[in-house]
Order: sequence, then C-alpha cells, then structure tokens
Amino acid sequence: MLKLTRFPVGAATRWSMRTLATEVSQASGHPQPQPSATGSEGSNETLKKFWTKVDLVKNDSSYELQLDNKSLRTPLGNNLSIPLSRGVLAHMLLHEWSSLSGVIKTHSLPLTSLTSRAIDLKFANEQNDEQAITKVGKRSDIIEMLLRYLDTDTLLVFSPAKEYEGTLRKAQEDLYRPVIKSVEGLLGGQLSYLDSDRDGLRGNRQSDETRAKAREWLNALSYWDLVAFEKVTLTTKSFICGVLVVCSKSSHGLSHPQLNISLEEIAHLASLEIVYQTERWGEVEDTHDVDYQDLRRNINSAAMLCYEERA
Repeated sequence: MLKLTRFPVGAATRWSMRTLATEVSQASGHPQPQPSATGSEGSNETLKKFWTKVDLVKNDSSYELQLDNKSLRTPLGNNLSIPLSRGVLAHMLLHEWSSLSGVIKTHSLPLTSLTSRAIDLKFANEQNDEQAITKVGKRSDIIEMLLRYLDTDTLLVFSPAKEYEGTLRKAQEDLYRPVIKSVEGLLGGQLSYLDSDRDGLRGNRQSDETRAKAREWLNALSYWDLVAFEKVTLTTKSFICGVLVVCSKSSHGLSHPQLNISLEEIAHLASLEIVYQTERWGEVEDTHDVDYQDLRRNINSAAMLCYEERA
C-alpha cells in the first residue's frame, strides 16, 4: 500500500513528498527517488515522478486509485477508497495523478489531499481513535472552529459608503444582501453584520441562537461535505461561502435552490474588495494573479469533493 502524509488540521494541507517517495518505492520495489528540492514541507518542495502507470480500480463498493498496481493509502493508513456514488470524484482523482508531469510540486494534488482528509476524519471520529483524532482533529472541535468564521465573515463586513466613490458598497449591497437573506432562511436565524460607517472597528458576534442553528446545520453534514466546507471557509474566510459551495454541489443542499449559484460567482463574492482594489491600484504580479487561481482551484476542488451522484 502507498501511504501519503500531510500536516494535521489547523495548518495548510501539504503533502510530504519525501514520505510519499519512500512509501511508494518500498511498496513497489522501485529505487527510492530523491526530491529535487529539500528542506521543510513548504510549497517549493518537489519530487521527481517515478511511477509509470496510474489506474482506477472499481470493486463492489468503491473505487481505488493505484500507482503501478499498488493501492494508495491515506496519512492514517486507510485505503484511499471512493464510494461508487462519487464516481466523478474518483475519475477526477485519476486525472489528477495521470496529469502529473515529471516534476511534482507539493500543491499538485488538491483533490487527493481533501479526499484523504475526509476519509481519515471519518475513520478517526467514528472509531473514536484518540491517537488518530490527535492527528486529524475532533469533529466537534472543527465545527466550533468553523463557527468563528461566522462572526468575521467576509460577506458580513460592509465597506464605508464613500470608499471607491461608493461603488464597492453598492456592489456589496447588491450582491451580499440576497445571499445573506437566503442563508438566514436556510439556518433559521438572523445574521448580524458590520457596517463600517456605523460600527467602525468593533468586532462582530452572532447571537447564541444563530450559532446554535449554524452548529446544527454543520452537524448534519457528511464528512465529505464537512471537509469541503472547511476548505472553502478557510480559503475565503467566509462561513457563508462554505454554505454556498455545499448547497450548490452536495445532495445536502438540493432542497435549497435559492443558494444554487455558480462556483465563479462564489469566488467573485469572496474577492469582491480585491477586485475593486486592483481596478484602482493595479495588479501585483505573482500575487493577485496567483491568489486568483488559488481561490478558484480550492473552491472547485471542494465542490468536486462534496458532489455526489443521485441514485
């Protein structure tokens, strides 16, 4: 079995390419390759591709990804098994590995990273494995961490009315308000927001009732949906954007068509202020353009993770 390693919850998810290289080479009989860059598990660490064949194997209950006929395993040692109802995800994982070039960077496997986290989080918490929970996180703790983003949500902070000649505030009013109203209807509680003209720099906090409703909604998510929600929320700094992705792509959200908006629209909502900043001050090369692509890659990967074909 091929075991993949990444950092625990709370840190940016990154693959340990050196561990991957060691595990795969030992399992497959290939000589161990050396990474072309050494050091910490940073975004610049790379690995030379050493396997020749990638396969997706279907059995009675799941799909499994194999490299040179050896099944991949998650950081906790679980099989990287994809339920048959998530066939699109399985085939996208196959594409992710088949498309790797000769030199692989640590951020080249976003879908594999999310899939492994969903599998390991489910295993650790359902088995109540304390050692595993220490590595991937306790479900209830993750939910409480995510609830904090509802207080500081990107879509719940409104800019001063005169900033950017009032154009940004108008866009926020036009785009944010309908979404906020729909999410309030979904959760069954009113969301408090910050008006920069009225509230200044004070903090925002949702009522206990709203937090309880949001917690109830999160508790109902599958582990696949929860990991997708976590990824979007941490990427966008927006609880609401996490809700939008889950409700637009997961079976959990099929009864909420008013929240079924496109992934590009979600990315635009999350980066609305940056759009106005770059229009005025210009784009910083290798910063804004990279952030633009990273945001969409993370949102799209999360959406793929929580997509499930209906029977």
